Amino acid sequence: MIRRHSPGRPGAARHRTGPLSTAAALALAAALGTPVAAAARPVAGPPTIGIDRAEVAVGAQVTVTLTGWPAGLVNVELCGNGGRRGSADCAVTSAVQVAVTAGGPARTRLRVVAPPVACPCVVRASSLDQGTSGTVPLAVTGSSAPAVPAGDALDPAPSARLVVTELEVTGDASWSGLFGGPARRLLVATVRNDGTAPAVEPAVSVTLGRGDAPTGFVPPPLLDTIAPGEQRVVRLPFTIPGPAVGRYTVRGEIGGLGQPVVFSATTRNHPWGLLGLAAALLVAWQVRSTWAAGAVRRRRPRPRSSGVDDNSRIPAL
Repeated sequence: MIRRHSPGRPGAARHRTGPLSTAAALALAAALGTPVAAAARPVAGPPTIGIDRAEVAVGAQVTVTLTGWPAGLVNVELCGNGGRRGSADCAVTSAVQVAVTAGGPARTRLRVVAPPVACPCVVRASSLDQGTSGTVPLAVTGSSAPAVPAGDALDPAPSARLVVTELEVTGDASWSGLFGGPARRLLVATVRNDGTAPAVEPAVSVTLGRGDAPTGFVPPPLLDTIAPGEQRVVRLPFTIPGPAVGRYTVRGEIGGLGQPVVFSATTRNHPWGLLGLAAALLVAWQVRSTWAAGAVRRRRPRPRSSGVDDNSRIPAL
């Protein structure tokens, strides 16, 4: 909330604020948090897919921009055969998932890997929880993928295809995390099998750390077989080791089916307890300094009177 202060009236008393009290106020404001008014968001248009080049070689990267897509996770992959058979035509090993927020475009980098079948190639984007999908043509050079067998252009073989439709990290306001110690978190992921075959006990690996490529090991959850069309909610508690300050990334990969699914989420830990403690110490130090200064003034000796009446020094007439 933004507050406007009107200028004071003429003659109004002004109070001075020392640097320590100002710092304490700022620290307390940061610790308590300040509400911010949300800006109006423009109405999003129809979903579009943009790429930064029309032709690319195998091994290079292409920047994909998603505009007007509903909020949620979107899977982006390169497909041959125009993507007509869905994931069976796509290079699922290089697919990326990007989190789209409402009101703004999302960008990601897609590594170009030769698709399992020959071009025409497209960049295919599909929303994992809203049912929105689309393609944009991309000419790929250096690919030696085989052509689609006759009569199989629209008839994919049964296969499992796991997608992460929802991903969230929730925090636990423990005393340890408030003071920069180990902070507990809970990763909640919703996994759905959009394929035509069951995913038999898919393997999961999870890492944690700073940056986009964390390396810290997190004990993974165990997944049972997921039938076609079935949806499973996976909950994974983990702990950010101390000193836990700033932004962290938790990254997971579901594999074992020839179609690994990569997902990631970020979380932050702010040691508000340390800020509050620092503010309290500053206030206490200022109060003590003010009290000590007053005590010094009270201890100063006052000028003593000589006890002689000045009128007695005037001679009587």
